[in-house]
Formats: sequence, structure tokens, C-alpha cells
Amino acid sequence: MNWEPPEKPTDFTEKRLIEAILQGVYPVDSYLPSERELCAQLGVTRPTLRETLQRMRRDGWVEIHQGKPTRVRNYLQEGNLNVLNALANANAQISLNIVESLLETRLLLAPTYFTNASRLHPTDLTDFLIRIIPISNEPAQAGLLDWELHKKASFLSGNPAFLLILNGFEQVYLKMAERYFDQADARAASEFFYRNVLQHTQEQAFDSVFRCTQKMMQDSIQFWRNSIATLEEL
Repeated sequence: MNWEPPEKPTDFTEKRLIEAILQGVYPVDSYLPSERELCAQLGVTRPTLRETLQRMRRDGWVEIHQGKPTRVRNYLQEGNLNVLNALANANAQISLNIVESLLETRLLLAPTYFTNASRLHPTDLTDFLIRIIPISNEPAQAGLLDWELHKKASFLSGNPAFLLILNGFEQVYLKMAERYFDQADARAASEFFYRNVLQHTQEQAFDSVFRCTQKMMQDSIQFWRNSIATLEEL
């Protein structure tokens, strides 16, 4: 039997408030209702609401000043990486848009962390690549292993900031990876990429690692657009 733990009141409250912000009920620079009103609308206690608002303040959703109404901040400009996970769980259009933005960010980062990993820890990187070649034909499994590869390369790069940034993308990535790797040509391109990184690392051709990673990250943006276009045709 699969026992699902009950949702915590603070998690429920945060989810509902973020949904209201994203749906424009409480737009950027507007003010939330009073605590009394929000507690009544959400069916929660004041301590629960206050704890939730403090979490949302930390992540960049709201601004709180004692004795003043709570203001909705510009979360895309002022929020932290936790905002990404909330956006991933929002409505479909918001999720689709944010994934392309993340892929563009990965394009800037991945060539460097793969090149550094190839130079600093070639054996660890090649051992992992050998494990995942050939790529799985099961989209969810292919997506999970691709994610693990990026985390491995970012860790081996010697720069902890890369892995910390990627960790902020995890929920978004895993949610959308199955759709991406449902495309046979996307899986084939990724396997070709893995084989190239493996070969270039073994040959110590580090400039080639950078270039082939950059090309794959550029191509991944188009594969993602193709997956969206297919979805819209259904």
C-alpha cells in the first residue's frame, strides 16, 4: 500500500498563495489581503500563515514590513532558485516557458563544467559515460541518467557553484525530461554527444569537449521547441 503523507498546512498555504500570484489574483506590486482575511480564505491559523509568508519572503515572492500590508515582489527579478520549482509546478504555459530559459542557462554553463571535468577527472567522467551508453529507449530513464550525467560533470568540474545552480533546476528538469526524451531524434543526439565526450576525453582533446557540449546544448533548445510544437498539435 502506498501511504501518502498528508500535506503540511504551510505547504498547502504556500502553494495556494503562489498560484494566486501567478494567476494574477495578486499581481506584482499589489498587496495581499490582511492576515485575518487570508486565514479565513485559506482555512489556516495565523501562525501557519505567518510561517508561510516568511518562507515566501525568503524566496523573493513577497515583501513584509511590520505594520504594513504584504507586497507582492517581482519574483522573476528578485526571487531565488526556489522560485523555479514553484514555476515548474504552475500552469503548463508558465512551465514550458521557464524550461527554455533554463536550457539557455545550461548552454552557458555546461561547456565549461564538462571541459573542466574532462581535464580534471577524466577517469570518473568516462566511467560514468560508459555506464549510460547506449542511451535508454525509455524516456523517463534516459532523462534521469542525462540529469545524473550533468550533475556528475558539474561536481567533477571542481567548481561547487555549478552543482548548486543545477540543484535548483532539478525538479523542473525531471518533470520535463520525459517529454523531451520521448523524441527518438533527441535520444539519438544525446547518445552521439555522450560518445563524443567520451572519445574527446580519452584523447585529451579538451577544446573538442567544449565545442561538442556547446553544440548539444544549442541543439537541445530546438529539440525542446519541437516537443512543445508536437504537444500543441495534439
